[in-house]
Amino acid sequence: MNLFEIEFQKTFRRWRTYIGFAVILAAVLLIETIIKFNEHQMARNFTGGLGSDFLVSGNILNAWVITGFVMNSLYIHVPFLIALVAGDMISSEATAGTLRFILIRPPSRSRIFTAKFLAMLAYTALLIVFLGALCVGIGLLLFGGGDLIKFQPGIPHIVILPASVAASRTALAFLGAILSMSVVGSLAFLFSTLVDNSIGPIIGSIALVIISFILGNLPFEFTESIRPYLFTTYMGIWQLLLDDPIKWGEVIRYALSLLLYDALFFASAFFFFVRKDIKS
Repeated sequence: MNLFEIEFQKTFRRWRTYIGFAVILAAVLLIETIIKFNEHQMARNFTGGLGSDFLVSGNILNAWVITGFVMNSLYIHVPFLIALVAGDMISSEATAGTLRFILIRPPSRSRIFTAKFLAMLAYTALLIVFLGALCVGIGLLLFGGGDLIKFQPGIPHIVILPASVAASRTALAFLGAILSMSVVGSLAFLFSTLVDNSIGPIIGSIALVIISFILGNLPFEFTESIRPYLFTTYMGIWQLLLDDPIKWGEVIRYALSLLLYDALFFASAFFFFVRKDIKS
């Protein structure tokens, strides 16, 4: 068994790892059930602004539309669930005293660190895949299929994708979401290398995400100038992958920016981890 498998198993032996899956299961079930019981009102809310300009017909409120709605609804909540585990990867072992025992024995610190980081990324990907499978599965069961309609909140612009490409575009959007959420996991992982308790990394990473979101949405000249340097600016990459046509230049720019932040947080965490004091 290699180090990654060991760290992956250790991650899923912690009870808090399953909190994210349980919360997502409950949230998606609750949201989609409420929408089902208020289907006509929800459909009117979606199409209210279009009624005077378009003839709206067909299965407007379908699994693909509901999936996009749920993703927008949980945009702030999912980072917290990821930070809950990523911020615990190293700090929990430091608290328990097992980290000191691990680091005085082979293998090297770099291999242990890399295995833990990859386990964190695997958890992040699994959580997002679980969210996607749940949204689409329950959505198809309750609402059926249809065209994918993307409503941009606050912007008089809609995108309509035919049912034939709805599944592939949704899968592509969730791949973008995995990349987006990996940055949150990397940030919480970085904070986890700095302290010996789990509360600090979790609160610190979520606080930084929220502050970055707020700064990125304030309509001032100062915030406009710093917006390109905020990692939250690029976390909406999944929405770009639902455009028609896809603006690949912008998608690549967003993806490279997210990967750059991943690399920056990884390198910073590695710097602190290899210098971590295990004698005190």
